[in-house]
Amino acid sequence: MRKTLPLMVVGILVLSGLGAVALPSNEETELKITSVSFSEPMIEIEKDYVSINIDEANSFIMKQGKPMLPSYSDTFAFPFGTKIISVTCTPKNIQTLTLTKDLEPTPKAVIVGQTVSTSQKESVNYGTEPYPSSWFEYDVSGGRYNGDLSVIVETEISPIKYHPAEKTIEWAKDVNIVIEYESPVEQTQPSSRDEYQLIVIAPDEFSDELAPLITHKNGRGVTAKFVGLNEVYGGTGRDNQEKIKYYIKDAIETWSTGNVLLVGSSLKLPVRMSHVYIEEEDPPGAEVFASDLYYADIYDGTGGFCSWDSNDNDIFGELDWEGETDDVDLHPDVYLGRLACRSGGEVTTCVNKIKTYENSVAYQEDWFLNLVVLGGDTSPDYDTIEGEYINQKVIDMMDGFISEKLWVTNGKLTGWVPTGVANIKSAINDGCGFVDFSGHGNTNVWATHPEESHNWVPTPSGVISSSDLSTLNNGDELPIVAVEACSTAKFASDSNCFNWAFMYNPNGGAIATFGATALGWGYVGTGIAQGLIGKMGLDTFRAYKYDEAETLGEMWAKALERYIDSSMEPMDYKTTEEWQPFGDPTLQIGEASNPPATPSTPDGPASGSAGAMYTYTTSTTDPDGDKISYLFDWGDDTTSGWVGPINSGATASADKAWENENTYQVKVVAKDSHGKLSSWSDPLIVIIPRSKAINAPFQNFLQQYPNMFPILRQLLQRLGL
Repeated sequence: MRKTLPLMVVGILVLSGLGAVALPSNEETELKITSVSFSEPMIEIEKDYVSINIDEANSFIMKQGKPMLPSYSDTFAFPFGTKIISVTCTPKNIQTLTLTKDLEPTPKAVIVGQTVSTSQKESVNYGTEPYPSSWFEYDVSGGRYNGDLSVIVETEISPIKYHPAEKTIEWAKDVNIVIEYESPVEQTQPSSRDEYQLIVIAPDEFSDELAPLITHKNGRGVTAKFVGLNEVYGGTGRDNQEKIKYYIKDAIETWSTGNVLLVGSSLKLPVRMSHVYIEEEDPPGAEVFASDLYYADIYDGTGGFCSWDSNDNDIFGELDWEGETDDVDLHPDVYLGRLACRSGGEVTTCVNKIKTYENSVAYQEDWFLNLVVLGGDTSPDYDTIEGEYINQKVIDMMDGFISEKLWVTNGKLTGWVPTGVANIKSAINDGCGFVDFSGHGNTNVWATHPEESHNWVPTPSGVISSSDLSTLNNGDELPIVAVEACSTAKFASDSNCFNWAFMYNPNGGAIATFGATALGWGYVGTGIAQGLIGKMGLDTFRAYKYDEAETLGEMWAKALERYIDSSMEPMDYKTTEEWQPFGDPTLQIGEASNPPATPSTPDGPASGSAGAMYTYTTSTTDPDGDKISYLFDWGDDTTSGWVGPINSGATASADKAWENENTYQVKVVAKDSHGKLSSWSDPLIVIIPRSKAINAPFQNFLQQYPNMFPILRQLLQRLGL
């Protein structure tokens, strides 16, 4: 589907994103050389298979019916107009190891939550040929990388090759990658031409409602322009969708546009339907679904217009569709979002939310650092509680955020007084920056299962619905919501889909959402995090936390960049194409700032009596000299509330009285005046009550080895200490 070019010699001439003509190369080739070394594989013997990993691996090769093998992916970006001459890979120091059992297979991929039959769980036959057949794959694409239009070279190294007939692996200790290329000749652009960082494309009937948004954006220094569909439809293209796409291409080349906001439901502003054949369906089947990525993927790997219909049969995004496959680049060339508004009233609601969110600098507010996660047992036939497993990975990733877990295992989705739905609404109404749903979905609902049960929660109805979301009243404390489930962003039928219901609520809801426009695919068990919709959701949070996305559009595009690699399977294409962003791509969700240093371990009494008040202190510094606020986590599901802001280096203090006799971990996190978080401090172990059995050496041991805390806590409880 994406054109993977021959391994040894590749000629690419990419069109300039700043003009309609190709930039000439300087005709002098340059080399980019990268060497990667891999440590010895870690082999773990399990019941039926052997699993294998390598420390340096950052991904996996996952193909149904084949072993799951670690891989190393890297992306190289070159200026638009670069000519890639060749990409070569040379494995060195190859060693052989013998295994006692077959390698662990790739987890079964199913429609999210689908029951897996016994026949689907049977062992696989790997055949006799080495797998994978090559040590290296790569792909050349055009897309926006770190904000700039670029030539993108994606590489994926397979440091392990499996020989199933002999039950051996070959292991490449070192691999060299050499990219030969020609840089483009720089061309200066007229200084007098107009530039628009954002174009808002919408039906002309919405022009009055969108005028305040254009004024707001220009006032913030984001040059913006409204473009009515009547103007767009007068341009080039075989149908209205292609006319919109060509208009975006012209905006890139004429105005240096990097952001596009589409406003209108599918009946107001048309969608492009993509066509992917999924062999893994039972029986195998074809899926047709909406993809706004079509409007963002402007250029292909040669710099030409990426029509998503390379065979010109008027069927778009084909992948093994009646034997046809289109070349689809996938990489966004603009940051894009949609407001799927059905009326002028919904437009006004969304515009008011955006203005308030940005004017109040929401990401600097204390409530923004609250994280709500919802999950249960997505596939009860497996040991892993998949939804909670993904939620926990989000919590671990969003270090410094205060998490509220709405899980089946803690009863917050299953309780009747209050109900699970009431718990969800209460957590969101309290204000939070992000929400993660992991489970089942349909157009208007989200749900999950209790542990090892096919019953439905949240109680009392077994689902939370669009109508429930319409009653949220969190005001201006609006989260960004990610939903890893089937069809919750399915807006193509102009329906009141679950994700969109968050957006048009005038009394709260969300400022932006991400979700699937059709059936979502996922791996079962712990594999849920390794690929498909589970990984897509995690990559969205990674884009915010690790890639430090400062706008919603960056968050979406960088998530796709993390997901896309050179060994995509049909389900990967679908997962990428259907991941729908609802919201303004220029929405400011962060700003550049160096975070404070990790605070010191809280200082204060390490033991005491229940009900007594104790004072704890800490401090840290900010590299930019910003004022700092602190939040103490008392280890009993309560926090101090934010203390500060105070000067960098000054001491912060907070008081705490524990009502119950137990052992607690007290830790603290800091944030600067720009909303940037430090890491959590090391914990102070506090034991309530004071006991003769708790002597100073034992307390010192707990402080020195906090990882022993869970085991020792159980021991203390059994001893009644």
